[in-house]
Amino acid sequence: MTFDDSTPQPTPAADDVAPGAVADETMHALAFPRFGGPDVVSLVERPIPLPGPGQALVRVLSAGFGPWDVLEREGALAPFAEGAPVFPYVPGAEGAGTVVEVGVGVQKWREGDRVCGLLPLRSPKDGFHAQFVVVDADRLWPVPARLTLSQAAALPVDGGLAMHAVAVALAAGPGDAVLVFGASGGIGHMALQFARQRGARVLAVASGADGVALAERLGADMAIDGRRHALAPALRIFAPDGLDAALLTATITDAGAIVAALRPGGRIAWPHGVTPPPARDDIAVAAFGASAGALQVHAACRAAARSPFHLHIDARFPLADAAAAARAIGRHHLGRIVLDVP
Repeated sequence: MTFDDSTPQPTPAADDVAPGAVADETMHALAFPRFGGPDVVSLVERPIPLPGPGQALVRVLSAGFGPWDVLEREGALAPFAEGAPVFPYVPGAEGAGTVVEVGVGVQKWREGDRVCGLLPLRSPKDGFHAQFVVVDADRLWPVPARLTLSQAAALPVDGGLAMHAVAVALAAGPGDAVLVFGASGGIGHMALQFARQRGARVLAVASGADGVALAERLGADMAIDGRRHALAPALRIFAPDGLDAALLTATITDAGAIVAALRPGGRIAWPHGVTPPPARDDIAVAAFGASAGALQVHAACRAAARSPFHLHIDARFPLADAAAAARAIGRHHLGRIVLDVP
C-alpha cells in the first residue's frame, strides 16, 4: 500500500462526457426493492434521469462507499430522510464524475466539468451508485486539482465532517495541541491534515501499525497505535501542559483520560454515533452530524486543493460488487473505500 494514489482512475469513453451523452435512455444502477441485507442489492437497468431547474445531470465515474451506505440499505436512516422511501431505491450519498447536462437556471456548471457531489438523506431522489445521477447545482463542487476522481468521490461526506470538526467545533489554530482519535479512518485522516494546515500540533491515535505509518506520513507530530499503546503516557509526553482540543471519531473506552488531559477551556467534539465522553464543566463539548458536515464541503474542497493533502483510498470495488465493499467496511481498513462506475 503506497502513500500516493497511483491506481489509474476510471476514464470515461469520449462519448460518455460529450454533449448528447444521455441519448441512451437507460443506465445501470445499484438498487434494492426493500430494506435488508447485502442480498437485496442488485445491478438493475433504470431510466436515465433528467435535470430539473437548478439541477445538473452527472455521469458518475466513482462513488464513495461508507458505513452510512450499509445503514441506508438496512433502513436505519429512513426515519431521518426527507420523505418516505420509494423503491426500487438507488443509494449513494457521494460521488464524482462529469457534468453532461444542466437544467434551467444553472450558470455555474457546463458540460464536461469535473465535479464531486453530495446528496444528503434524500428519499425519494436516487443516489450516486449509478451511471448517472441528478444533483442540485449547489451540491456540486469542482474536483480539487490534486485529487483523482476516485479520491474526490470520497471527499464530500467525511471531508465535510472533518472540516466542521477542526474549523468549527474545535476551532483549531496555530500552536494548539490537538488529539485526533481514529486518525487513520475516513474522518480522522482528513481532520489530521486540516488541523496541520491550520498550524496545530497533532497527536494521532490510529489503528494498527499501518494506521500509525499513514498518520506519520500525513504529518502527525506524534502517532500511536490505539490498540497497543497506553494513551495516558502519550498524552503526558505530547502535551505536558494539557491538550487544547480533541476529536473522537470512534468510541473509546478510556475517553476519561482524554477529557482529563484537556486544559481548562479546552474543546472536545465527536460525530453522532460515537459514545459521548465523560462530562467536565470547564471544557466545551460539541456533537455534530451530517447536516453540519454538508455546510463545510466547499471548505474541505478548498483545503484539499492545498499542499500537502492526501485522501487515502484503501480499496476500490466495481459498482456491481457492493457486497464486497460492505464486507470491507466491516474489516480493518485505512481511509476510504470507493466504487468504480463503468
